[in-house]
Amino acid sequence: MSAASSGNSLRALALGLALLTAPLLHAQSAGTVPYVSGAEDIALGKIVLEELAAAADREDGPQLMVRAARKMLGQPYVSGTQEGREERLRIFLTKTDCILFAENCLGLVRTAQRFGADATFEDLAAQVALSRYRDGVPDGYPSRLHYTSEWISRGVENGLFRDLTESLGGVRDPRPIRYMSEHPGSYAPLAGDSPEAKENLRRIRAVEERLDACARHYIPKEKLSAAEDGIRSGDILCFATSIEGLDYSHVVIAYREKPGDRLGFIHASSAAGRVIVEPRTLEAYLQANRRILGVTVLRVNDD
Repeated sequence: MSAASSGNSLRALALGLALLTAPLLHAQSAGTVPYVSGAEDIALGKIVLEELAAAADREDGPQLMVRAARKMLGQPYVSGTQEGREERLRIFLTKTDCILFAENCLGLVRTAQRFGADATFEDLAAQVALSRYRDGVPDGYPSRLHYTSEWISRGVENGLFRDLTESLGGVRDPRPIRYMSEHPGSYAPLAGDSPEAKENLRRIRAVEERLDACARHYIPKEKLSAAEDGIRSGDILCFATSIEGLDYSHVVIAYREKPGDRLGFIHASSAAGRVIVEPRTLEAYLQANRRILGVTVLRVNDD
């Protein structure tokens, strides 16, 4: 082999390795949403979609959510994966936080339900965009559904899931939402005196004011035992928090290993550093955390 051909081979190998590890920006084509992802995320997404599609004819939404969640076990907890100089649809299955874990599982399930064996990662991108952005496409930082309460209300409006909380004995949470606007320094796109930061902050304040007019409910943790039988494995549970100005602090997927077990959950755990089956029951976990007020219960719809 000549020196020139050897050099070309090494460059080709380096390029191949880079494509396997670096996030990729996928350009928009007809009927798709542009997204940023990585080769490992796309490969995992295809594997999970194939399994979910094969089960979609015999399993309903909550059952498929459990199947998707179990396929994510062991994936590392990583915060800040959605941040960047530009707001883009970023889909990472191999690194996640709590809300993204639930959102990705939801997107995988809804994609398999809608497209079956023909489901593609591009179809998944469109489903994730529908639940992550106010109008289904990125339009700057404030277009993302930063507050879980808005994520819930938009998901209900878009037919992704049903909010069962009030019917299970939930009480209304009347507290105003102000956390982001009162802590702009914690969010780079809101911090500083630039015109862009000021406009972002103005738009976030407008979102908070709209959310104050929307009713939200949670089941107080002291009443969880009475409501537990009405919660299924695969339901999405959002943990209402007492932190001033904030609505929810954690999102998990309800889980029972077998019928009759006490209710537990699967989640992306910052303490464990990965997606796990929580070793404690839901009730024990809630009682151990004084800032958790209770849970909101969402059930994934069937197409």
